[in-house]
Amino acid sequence: MSPAPTAVTSTPGVRAPGNRLWPRSTSVLLIVVGVVLAVVSFLVVINMPELGWHSARNHELQATYDAFRETGTLLVKAANSGSKYTQVPATGPWVSATWDDDPGAYIVASLMGLVTGSSSPYPGLGLAEALLVALPLLWLPTAVARIFKRPIAGYAVVLLPLVMWLLNNGTFLAGTEYGLSDAASPTPVYALYGIAASIAFLSLSLLVLFCTFRLRTSVLIAVSCGLAVLAAAGNLSRSLSGMGIAAGVGVLWWLHTRKKWRWVAGVAAALAAVALTIGLQSATMTGLNAARAAQTGQSMANLPDAHAVWHSLYLGLSYPEPITGQHSPLGIAWSDEFGWDQARAIDPDVVIASADYDLILRHLYVAQVKAHPLTVANLYIDKFLFVVREFGAMISFILVGLVLALTRRASPRRTLAATIAVTIPTLLVGLIPPVLVMPLLYYYSELTAALSVLVAIALGGLVWSLTARPAHVSVSERSLLGDRALPPGPAAESALGLSVVVPTRNGSAVIERTLSTLADRLTAQDEIIVVENGSTDGTGELLHELEARWSAAPALVVLASPPGPGDALRAGALASRGRRIMLTADDLPFGMTDYDRFTRLPESVMVAIGPKSRGRARRFLRSALLESRVGDTPETVWVDGEWCRSLAVVSRESGSVWMTELVLAAERRGYEVIEVPVVADRRRETPKRRSGAHGRWRSAIGFARLAIHNDEYRDENATVPLGSARVSAPAGADF
Repeated sequence: MSPAPTAVTSTPGVRAPGNRLWPRSTSVLLIVVGVVLAVVSFLVVINMPELGWHSARNHELQATYDAFRETGTLLVKAANSGSKYTQVPATGPWVSATWDDDPGAYIVASLMGLVTGSSSPYPGLGLAEALLVALPLLWLPTAVARIFKRPIAGYAVVLLPLVMWLLNNGTFLAGTEYGLSDAASPTPVYALYGIAASIAFLSLSLLVLFCTFRLRTSVLIAVSCGLAVLAAAGNLSRSLSGMGIAAGVGVLWWLHTRKKWRWVAGVAAALAAVALTIGLQSATMTGLNAARAAQTGQSMANLPDAHAVWHSLYLGLSYPEPITGQHSPLGIAWSDEFGWDQARAIDPDVVIASADYDLILRHLYVAQVKAHPLTVANLYIDKFLFVVREFGAMISFILVGLVLALTRRASPRRTLAATIAVTIPTLLVGLIPPVLVMPLLYYYSELTAALSVLVAIALGGLVWSLTARPAHVSVSERSLLGDRALPPGPAAESALGLSVVVPTRNGSAVIERTLSTLADRLTAQDEIIVVENGSTDGTGELLHELEARWSAAPALVVLASPPGPGDALRAGALASRGRRIMLTADDLPFGMTDYDRFTRLPESVMVAIGPKSRGRARRFLRSALLESRVGDTPETVWVDGEWCRSLAVVSRESGSVWMTELVLAAERRGYEVIEVPVVADRRRETPKRRSGAHGRWRSAIGFARLAIHNDEYRDENATVPLGSARVSAPAGADF
């Protein structure tokens, strides 16, 4: 062999360091999956009918919306309009509005009116909800893929709508109960609750994504501030909704801090994010209150609060009346009017929703707790268990997926644990409304958001666990190998130089010319192995005739295998004795130009290919799905003999993608794959080499199978008896 190799294009099989885990095309495909999910979810929401609010809130929403269109001031309404529950004395034409509700959805409705131009607030709310539902799905597949460091985990997220439909009462949407209803919650969940849940889901999905990156301190600070802004928006949409997001920021800092100071940094960051969230919420409301005070002439300090803590806690003791219709053992009814009547019985002149009113409700609540502590405790336990049963399917799926992922030997436990941890504060916040107040669909906002994120992670982990099975073969699986066990290897001094493996099927028109061409170039230290696989044109008989009268220097070995080029190549590789193996086709698609290039390569080259371009689309899919840095499909392969025989024992493909499997295994093992420039010999191309629809379909199936089992070539050790094969490889990159 010539010591001077020709110019080649090398393709390292090792991943780039840092935040980049795979080729750019893989990232693009993950984004494409996210776009598909986002578009589908957006269309589902935008095509829902208008989801009207509870009647009183509907009047308040419309009045607030109309006032904004006329005055440009948020959260005001015309005097004596809107809900009867939110009326205060007015000295002018405008009064403050929505003081009994979290203002976020009202603000969104008013601002979206600038976009829709509609006289109704509902088109804008529907559009906002659709955008909030769709947006996090753009990056969720990438986030899940990065958690497990395998694209297939991210691709699995495309099944999320179906999984959510099966697990969460028949909704395709992730992260929100928007549009759902049941016997206890007959009004479909509307935007007042849907928007809060979707903001929480969006924020959590970003937290999970950022947990998979190594961020510079400046970027980490910017990300933390951005998440605090989202948390403040969540608080405006629903009281305390964003506090879990703010607390989750601490996990990001824990991940990015050295071990000694991790807990200090995590706790400090969480407290700082919570403080910033509260500050932003307060500053926003201060600005809005100043604007509406100027518009109405009212003092915001004296504005009542109908949804005060003690009012809600007291009515929460009415369980299980709203759920089952049975009266509460404490004799409390699920009705605002019931609370008002109880307060008026103590003070007939009390102003509903005032501080005095809430103080009375606090005394009533505490009196019930003191008089019936066990009954109250049982009510809360029953409500907690009701919530667990309500989300039982989602919780079971999450546990199965995460347990399978965490118990795998190659599990990314630290990152996975961190992404689970960022959801815990929101889960805890989400338990407060349904357990302390009432387990209705309207109060599941934060729980749904956090559990939906965990379902997506569990889905990725489940698919990753099931497809990334160990590549080693257990005793119970040895029978699957059949006759693949390697024969005893030849002694080093008697091993041949090159084995050329030629699979053929119905190749009677070209095989004799091909053998003659090879015989003219090979020596007595080489061998030609022809593997006939399912011919129907007499190719087998012709080969035996050629073998009987063969007199050329290289030895000729004729074998037979089941139909399929992969089976033929595997049989030839297992029967070979050469230090090098050249895998080619029966019509020599490149003539001998590939052989000439191969023989000029250094001895240190483990794998080289003569590629045939298959088009930009196929190259993109190859790179994206297989994470392969080899640009084109291998048409011929030059490979180390011992390693090729070792791989042949455990390889799975039987079709035309067997050589792709070989190249993929080499890349995963950390070997450099060399692509040599070759020239197609059109004179040798025969009609049978142009694949029909059936052949293309089989190739697509094989390619998909490789994508699914991609990880098998990366993480595990092949422990099948390998005869004389003893090949070393970089640690952690075994096939």
